[in-house]
Amino acid sequence: MSLKNVTQLFSIDDKTVCIIGCGALGTNAAVHLTGAGVKKLWLCDFDTVSLSNLNRQFLFTKTDGGFFKCKVLKERLAHYSVDTEYIPCVKKIMSPDDLSFAKECDIILCCVDNAVGRRAVAEFSAKEKIPSVFGGVDGFYGTAYLYLPDKSPCPECAGIINDISVRSSVSSSAGIIGAMEVNLALRYLLTGDVDSSGKIFIFDGNLWDTLPIRPSSQCKICKTPEVKV
Repeated sequence: MSLKNVTQLFSIDDKTVCIIGCGALGTNAAVHLTGAGVKKLWLCDFDTVSLSNLNRQFLFTKTDGGFFKCKVLKERLAHYSVDTEYIPCVKKIMSPDDLSFAKECDIILCCVDNAVGRRAVAEFSAKEKIPSVFGGVDGFYGTAYLYLPDKSPCPECAGIINDISVRSSVSSSAGIIGAMEVNLALRYLLTGDVDSSGKIFIFDGNLWDTLPIRPSSQCKICKTPEVKV
């Protein structure tokens, strides 16, 4: 079955998705979103390809060293599917205002490991009422979380805003969590599934578990009293 037929089968060719961070998680997520046949895919990252990261950022090669990740990723994905429009965005996300370009998106995938970028995505998502998915990995451990504004506790409530202290980087874990982020996004876009939101999906070694999240009365992002859990 061709990518075009798959697109027609799942009716995903009218969706616009944004990936924040084109590293290990972002490159994996981009492949699956392209395979699903999304209409438009924003690729946002301010960094360049580093040779030391090639073990887990498999779409890059040693000849890409020093080039912007988002631009290289666009070229790689364009060879995979010509049906998707790829838009590279060289930008460091420091505040919600930096995400103004994502207002057209149906969902955002946050694939960065720093608190500043994560908080910016969470606040933008809450303000614009745009769903978002957050992922993180460390060694053989990883998490994924679907946030639906006004329907589930935000990433601040879930305790996943803080910087991720990565002790080791395992390519397979990045692949699993990147795919899980896309799985959560596609299930919501295609079926309206809200049951997967408001709980952290935890991958630990070779086991999966879920942790339901309760809204925090101290949260300044999602305005807890308005959240319907």
